[in-house]
Amino acid sequence: MSRSPDRKRQRKAIAARDGARCFYCGCSFPDLVGATLDHYVPRRLWPGWRQSNLVLACDPCNSRKADALPWPFAWLLLRYAAADPALYAPAA
Repeated sequence: MSRSPDRKRQRKAIAARDGARCFYCGCSFPDLVGATLDHYVPRRLWPGWRQSNLVLACDPCNSRKADALPWPFAWLLLRYAAADPALYAPAA
C-alpha cells in the first residue's frame, strides 16, 4: 500500500469515523502504526478509493480477507436474491 499523504489522510479520517482499530479483529492502532486500508467490497467489484468502502485493517486480517466479499455483505446479497428470485436470475 502506498504511504502517500493522501492515504495517510484517509487512514486518519477512517480512524476518526470508526475508531483506530482493525475493522475485523478489533486490535488497536496506536498512532495508526500497522494500519492498512482495506476495501470492504473488493476493488474488483467496486473500483476506486471511496472512503465509504474503506476500513482500517491489520496486515494479517487484510491478507486473510484478500479479494473476498465479507460474509455480512454476501449474506445481504443472498437475502435480496431470495426475496425476488426473478430479479436476480442468472443471465441466459
